[in-house]
Amino acid sequence: MPEPISQPPATASFIKALQQMPDPRDNRGKRHRLSFVLAAVAIAIMAGRARVSAIQRYVQQQIVWLREITGQPDAQPISRAQLPRILAVVDWAELNTLLESHLGMRLEQTTAGEWIALDGKTLRGTADCAERTLLAVGHTSRQTVAQQPMTGPKESEIAAARELLHETGLEKGRVTLDALHLNPTTTAQIAQAGGTYVIQVKDNQAELKAQLQAWAAQAEVVGSVTTTDKGRGRVETRHGTFVPLAGLALAERWAQSGLETLLVMERHTLEAAKSKSTTDISYYVSNQRVAPGGAVVQRSLFDAVRRHWGIEAGNYIRDVTFHEDAVKTKDGNQGQVLACLRTLATGLLRQAKIKNFQAALENFGDSLPTFKAFLEQVQFL
Repeated sequence: MPEPISQPPATASFIKALQQMPDPRDNRGKRHRLSFVLAAVAIAIMAGRARVSAIQRYVQQQIVWLREITGQPDAQPISRAQLPRILAVVDWAELNTLLESHLGMRLEQTTAGEWIALDGKTLRGTADCAERTLLAVGHTSRQTVAQQPMTGPKESEIAAARELLHETGLEKGRVTLDALHLNPTTTAQIAQAGGTYVIQVKDNQAELKAQLQAWAAQAEVVGSVTTTDKGRGRVETRHGTFVPLAGLALAERWAQSGLETLLVMERHTLEAAKSKSTTDISYYVSNQRVAPGGAVVQRSLFDAVRRHWGIEAGNYIRDVTFHEDAVKTKDGNQGQVLACLRTLATGLLRQAKIKNFQAALENFGDSLPTFKAFLEQVQFL
């Protein structure tokens, strides 16, 4: 990873921090300050604009107001042709460093002991859907604590996750990952760093899955947790049982992974209107030891499994509220920069404890005074 830029003071506004961004463009003939362009694009995104053409029109229509709030009275509207060219040359790593500072991302979250979910998201509007973003999101806060761009197929997420875990120090914390990341290299990395993981077991590790299923059928259970939720005409019951893996002869390649516990999660769903019920069973492994009567640890692991998929709710917001998948970009870096600014937008909304993002974006679009007050509240201005 490139060396990060110097961190701005904690009290600095994001607008002022943007002035530190290096601009790779030739100064000759340059009409638009990079700090203004990035600030204006972020503001347009928070006003509900998604596509590059809609962002450009917003900046053009609101140029007088944007000049006022950014303190750049000579800022000029940017053309539809020029905007994507500027976004394409922005240094993603430098921009991300500013976001980390302004949103309080990374290690501040891990020191609080919060479980962090890692998951990749495809930027479907990029060419061949080749661009992806790896997001690390707090289970409780729902704040993005780290992110990393990726290019390539789904499997590229494996190496990117290992790099992100190491670079951020998340490998020393508590993390949940989907089955793609259940491999000896990743699990050993976390275990040897002193961290804790919970990872689902699926058919990509067919031999291990079969072995764990057979073990669960005959081994001693040391505890269980059951919850029942009702809503939307459904009753959903989850029953998790904890099975210690001590005594199970695993393949040598898992020796450094510290596998300690198998969590068997049974989910029963009843749809009252249709008189239809379904049951499915899934398996999770962890390097966290569970002792008989260890109710606190059991509940923590049980909740970690349930809340891992909360990251999907964040992806839903990015797609439905910010229309991320609908944004077509020919340049991969342009797509990643826009995704980075959407992370900023969602982070600021969460900082302000706003629950209805769609309503907030509509309010910002309807009332400039309301929008300005929000931007000041979250120290964007």
